[in-house]
Amino acid sequence: MKRNLLFLSHFVLFSVGISDDDSMEKHRAGTRSGAKILSSIDRKYGDHSGNRVLCRFYNHGAIGDLSSSFSGVYPIGTGHSYFYEFSPVVAASVLDANGNRKHIVSDGTIGLVDSSPEGSPWSFEPLPGYANPNQEYLAMSDNLNSWPNFWPNRADDWNGEWNGQYGKYVRADQESYFVMDDYYNDEYLYFPDSTDADSVERRAGLGVEMEARGYQWNHPAAEDIIIVTYWITNVGTSVLDSVVFGMYGDADVGGPSDYSDDDAWFDTENDMVYQWDHNGWSNSYGGFQPAYFGWSFLESPGNPHDGIDNDVDGMVDESQFDGIDNDGDWDAEMDDIGADGLAEFHLNYTGPDADGTEGNGIPDVGEPNFEITDNDESDQIGLTSFYSAPYPSVYPSNDEMMWGQLEPYQEGADSSQYFQVPMQNVDQTYLYGSGYISLQPGEKKKFAIAMVFGENMADILRNTITMQNIYDNDYSFAKPPLKPTMTAVPGDNRVTLYWNDFAEKSTDPIYGKDFEGYRIYRSTDPGFIDAYTITDAYGNITFKEPLAIFDLDNGLNGPHPIGYNGIQFDMGEDTGLEYIYVDTNSVINGQKYYYAVTAFDKGYDLDFFENGFVTQENLKPIAPSECSVTLDLDYKGNVVSLSENAAIVLPNSEALGYVPPNTIPEGESFIKHITGHGSGLIDIDVVDPYAIKDNNEYQIVFDTLETAEDLSFNLRGQEIVLETLTILDSVARASHNYIDSDLDITETIVYDTLVSGTDTVYTDTTIYDTAYPVLVTDLSGDTSYKFGQDYTLDAALGSFHIQNADLLASGQITVSYRYFHLYHIEKMDGETDNPVIDGMRIVVQDSEVGLNEDSTKWTHGESNYTHDVNPVRVYPADFELQFVGNIGDTVMVGADTLVDYYGKLVPFIVKNTTHDDEPPFRISDFYQGDPPLRNGKWDPNEPIQIRPYPGENSPIISIQFYQDSLDITETVIVDTLITGTDTVYTDTTIFDTTDLEVIHPVLGDTFRVAINRPFSMEDVYSFTSFSSTINIDSAFSQLESIAVVPNPYIVAASWEPRHQYQSGRGPRKIDFINLPNKCTIKIFTLSGYFVNEIHHDGVNENGTASWNLLSKDNLEISYGIYLYHVDAPGVGETTGKFAVIK
Repeated sequence: MKRNLLFLSHFVLFSVGISDDDSMEKHRAGTRSGAKILSSIDRKYGDHSGNRVLCRFYNHGAIGDLSSSFSGVYPIGTGHSYFYEFSPVVAASVLDANGNRKHIVSDGTIGLVDSSPEGSPWSFEPLPGYANPNQEYLAMSDNLNSWPNFWPNRADDWNGEWNGQYGKYVRADQESYFVMDDYYNDEYLYFPDSTDADSVERRAGLGVEMEARGYQWNHPAAEDIIIVTYWITNVGTSVLDSVVFGMYGDADVGGPSDYSDDDAWFDTENDMVYQWDHNGWSNSYGGFQPAYFGWSFLESPGNPHDGIDNDVDGMVDESQFDGIDNDGDWDAEMDDIGADGLAEFHLNYTGPDADGTEGNGIPDVGEPNFEITDNDESDQIGLTSFYSAPYPSVYPSNDEMMWGQLEPYQEGADSSQYFQVPMQNVDQTYLYGSGYISLQPGEKKKFAIAMVFGENMADILRNTITMQNIYDNDYSFAKPPLKPTMTAVPGDNRVTLYWNDFAEKSTDPIYGKDFEGYRIYRSTDPGFIDAYTITDAYGNITFKEPLAIFDLDNGLNGPHPIGYNGIQFDMGEDTGLEYIYVDTNSVINGQKYYYAVTAFDKGYDLDFFENGFVTQENLKPIAPSECSVTLDLDYKGNVVSLSENAAIVLPNSEALGYVPPNTIPEGESFIKHITGHGSGLIDIDVVDPYAIKDNNEYQIVFDTLETAEDLSFNLRGQEIVLETLTILDSVARASHNYIDSDLDITETIVYDTLVSGTDTVYTDTTIYDTAYPVLVTDLSGDTSYKFGQDYTLDAALGSFHIQNADLLASGQITVSYRYFHLYHIEKMDGETDNPVIDGMRIVVQDSEVGLNEDSTKWTHGESNYTHDVNPVRVYPADFELQFVGNIGDTVMVGADTLVDYYGKLVPFIVKNTTHDDEPPFRISDFYQGDPPLRNGKWDPNEPIQIRPYPGENSPIISIQFYQDSLDITETVIVDTLITGTDTVYTDTTIFDTTDLEVIHPVLGDTFRVAINRPFSMEDVYSFTSFSSTINIDSAFSQLESIAVVPNPYIVAASWEPRHQYQSGRGPRKIDFINLPNKCTIKIFTLSGYFVNEIHHDGVNENGTASWNLLSKDNLEISYGIYLYHVDAPGVGETTGKFAVIK
């Protein structure tokens, strides 16, 4: 813990470190303080949380947050902070305006700050314009709101795109970006820029600008690492011939209350410095075993002009600025994608580069594996100095002392003078550097470092070497799929997750379309520490154990052939993809859970192409990649936000009297078939009751795709959307895609009668009226505009392309329309993976034309005739034999006798109930009796055949009845025979048949022939959604179920969070469960003393209220018995008691 006395020593050291002549040069401070204050306003921060490391970065250089819950927390979710602060430093030897040799150091510290007597920091400050000025975060790749409207260092076509090092895309799972300079580091009378000699305010510092990027990957090979790259540019006019880049740091391994027993060391072979707890145990955070922490140089500038292979990589004087592919790894087939770095596999690819660099057969700056995008094209110097000593032995406020500690080791010198660790088992601070390098005016050079953690010394070294290899090969692990968007729905001892298929659109730059599946995780902490149960061959925790895996059914299953440190990634069991998961596995009401859905790819092995897993051959074998879960925390460790593929859930029971959404009175139909004759099934499942809209009407309509046989369905909202849109570049974009733009056709038939002499002529005329379903008007609504004349519409994108000059001049339009929530969904075979819309999932089961045997039966009457129906030629309609008389009767229909097509007497009519008509039919009048005769009427054993309509060839459906009705009883007898060690089971089935009295059909009986009919464009279904409600009578009857859990409350409950606190026990709570949706709970002691009051006013889905065990005076309650009274207006009252045990 750094106390106030340290700041006193800081100012004392400052006073002795400045000479008299230097102190006289502070005349500029007063005139520049205003600008410095404005520069400080631009300071912002960003939290890297893209893997197992959580760390805050500031855009003026500081890394960490003074041992807070953002200072190098590892693993994420524990709250275990590993350092006080770090900052990059740039130091150089210069001659000031008086010809005196000065050593200037620029840094970005926030703890030990080098500042003027007036309090203005002599440090790096952020350049404005590289983040959205209207919020507090520096630019983060996964936070679009943090991006500026335009990037100061990019052309206009980068607006709205990520300012990536390798192009307009995000290379890592999470990236950060900011630019800073030392313009205001005016501690010395040194002016690096001669062009501002006549200005009142002159550039100070070294005249360096630093472009910083942070990278995090969730891949197991990099999940314990944050990479930071610094591009340093000399923006002055003076040559800097002796520059050292380094890092100042104060690591507190063990946490802010156990940091005084740390050890530190260096490794020049692997260019790393590291620190660990001396006794391997920390008493912070309730006690834990700290990991190893360190930094490594992944890349440092070299000297491309000394003829020496500085980094011993076989290349001499290689450079990222010489226009040469030094290592020859640029591949024309894979890398010739143009200077913008975008290819067809990027989602934001808009086509070939306008400058002609794409596909030109030569490497261009901006393409992969060439110049600045090829990390291995630099003749690196590496680690040249390291100084570690007890805090505060390194003084950012004393530039001369820091310069001495940064002095680089030179070949042949005594290395102990440049790599110093005078003491161990102390509170270590250290300074490490790489130099000397030179910077000509305008010259740019790159440093890349990695913050790295490891379970032990072997692990941190292994992580460092692995990361160096990956970096040298331009981050050569596969890019994971995009994150799906997931929603979590709490329930009663259950949690429902549902997500979209966005991840399946992913394309890896090297491995192509390689999406493979989804993994589901659950934890009780935000870092998913509970789920990290799978260790590698070295015993280090490596993989999370999923609740479920949903993978493509393609034969790629089980352990992946490419391992990582002795373990393989589980590829699943070919279950097929799902988009809904219901977790009921030991889900406890009141327990806070963290859920995540991640997408993973196929990885690659040499036989993947021949096995049909991938479409490209001869690629580098690689283990699968999995997308990350990121989070933002506040200073107390509470989760502020999670990435789109994760959620926090608190399962609870519903309120008393709960009636689920879309519940309708018994006997009513929720889905109404408005038009058409399709006989398929449509179900509406409630997945998310919180998202159901009340009294919202929808229609399901059908549409064809490429051919009439390719049918799909759409879900259209019937609510009219009315909105005003702004026209930009002649285009106005609506809030919704897939606008309903199909013409509404109204058919009107007009009948005309003409009497001519004794003849009457009837004529009918059909009039079709068409109306466009989208209305476009001016802002007043007085003037309407015509489709095709004043505007056109791209319905799929919701884009109105304006052609009318008046509208273009006004800049705005008013539109009204309906839109499709689901469009051209082809899954119509009972699939349950259709998207969830407004909390509902639509399951459509289409049917092929054919006999529906289950529904073909007697539907009215007591007849027990059996039947055999043979649809020789099916017809898309249901038919009924409606008995209008008894067997043998002569039935009159008006003045006519009821007969079949050939005049045979029948007691029934045949009705097409689908189209409400009567098809032709005939009976087979057999020769019967002795002598055999045809009796001219239907007998029960004679077939009936429904015949084709005039001019058609269907239907032909034969119906045969039988009068041999039997009652069959099945009896199974099981016998067991034990012989020695064998047991033989036999079963015998006995069928007992009994003849039943034949019941003949009579007047009023109906036999139905049901035909399955596929959906068509004529079919329209309608339903109206209803949100949940409360049944007051049920709520009253359930009042006695109100309870307190846990009861008794003992010390701590399972749902209380993991201990992350320096002292005390953290938050406590009990839950009142099974409550009405609105009620007041009053809590009393046994003696009647009023303790506290809770007002519960929740949604119908939540019948729980929590209490933090604090009194109304915000004091902790004592142990004992407590009474509570629940008053629910309109429902009733009840009382109860609970105990708190010390």
